Amino acid sequence: MSDIPAVYCGTDVPARIHLLWHRWEGATWRTAQHRAQNVSFPPDQRFTVRPPQGMCPTHRQHWIDYRGMEFDPVTGNAWPGCHGSPFDYVGTDMDRLREERRVGWDRKASEQMQLIERICLRGDSPQCTPAEEISAARQVVDVPLPKLVA
Repeated sequence: MSDIPAVYCGTDVPARIHLLWHRWEGATWRTAQHRAQNVSFPPDQRFTVRPPQGMCPTHRQHWIDYRGMEFDPVTGNAWPGCHGSPFDYVGTDMDRLREERRVGWDRKASEQMQLIERICLRGDSPQCTPAEEISAARQVVDVPLPKLVA
């Protein structure tokens, strides 16, 4: 845990946050420190959060996929970043709109990551794949196709 600073944004890191540094609580605290310094568009903190222990391989990959979804400042696409989504804007401050969209993008990706955590760790998701099933060789089943009527 040597990557956790003693001081962040000029504020001493409390012991409780030091323990939760790589969890959502730590990310929320860091964002609050930026906001306390009147930073309107704080940096995205989801990349500092680590996946929780106990997630199945399937949900862990979904979690990582959402973490990897980044806002494209060139296109300025709104969430979920579909190609060709219009970059409609009102006003003349494109930099501000771009930052607003980036922050919204980051927030929504973080919400999806947290949702995946809750679904998986609840333990009753049909998408969960047990680790032993992933590591075991899967049997190939040949399914005959129906015959076409000419």
